[in-house]
Amino acid sequence: MSSLLRDRLGTHILVADGAMGTMLQAHEPTDADFEGNLGCNEILNVTRPDIIADVHAKYLAAGAD
Repeated sequence: MSSLLRDRLGTHILVADGAMGTMLQAHEPTDADFEGNLGCNEILNVTRPDIIADVHAKYLAAGAD
């Protein structure tokens, strides 16, 4: 755990995001997005960074840290 995170945990209540996989699937990624690794959501970081960014933006907008 980084010292920054440890310091923040000592002084703030941190709100984490929720179900990443569910949110990713709501974007309906295609077979091509998975590059033959159907269900491997991690590959979307490379093939569809726009989806990843959108999911994180939605969690931030909802109040997650």
